[in-house]
Amino acid sequence: MIGMTDKNSIRLLWRQGDSVAEVERKTGVSRDTVYKYRNMDDFSPEPPARRAQGSKLDPYRPLIES
Repeated sequence: MIGMTDKNSIRLLWRQGDSVAEVERKTGVSRDTVYKYRNMDDFSPEPPARRAQGSKLDPYRPLIES
């Protein structure tokens, strides 16, 4: 995991006109990481996806409906 300073330096170098390869060399992170953070505005983590929860009656639904 890279820190906020690295994320900000990726964005700064990109905005200054450096190519992805140049940013990769200067920061020491992978090309995929540069692509990920170069245009990102919101660095807050995404909330975890909620798992669909079934009803307590689901195991008995066939019995109820018949």
